[in-house]
Amino acid sequence: MKLIKAFVRVDKIDDVLGGLELAGAPGATVSRVHGVGYGYRRHLGGLAPNDLSKTEDAFKVEVVCRAEQVADLLDAVVTRARTGFAGDGIVFVTHVEQVLKIRDGKEGREAL
Repeated sequence: MKLIKAFVRVDKIDDVLGGLELAGAPGATVSRVHGVGYGYRRHLGGLAPNDLSKTEDAFKVEVVCRAEQVADLLDAVVTRARTGFAGDGIVFVTHVEQVLKIRDGKEGREAL
């Protein structure tokens, strides 16, 4: 199993979630986040730890899926999130070692 973690623009979240649903994602967790890239820090000469007013709002979308779904789900995210400008976001794909559903104890693929 894999974990897809995508950081996307606020104005693209509905498109991205719709694309993931159409591509067969089993579900998603969405969190509002603030991001600061290294380029931003170099340009401004740093950022105070408590100064969130200069950060960019974004959404983090997390999807746990079967390995064979990754290509389709990545395509769904990228094609719907891309504007061609800086700040479009980034996607990470990592291995998920184990999944356990709390409600019924199902494990692995059955938990999805």
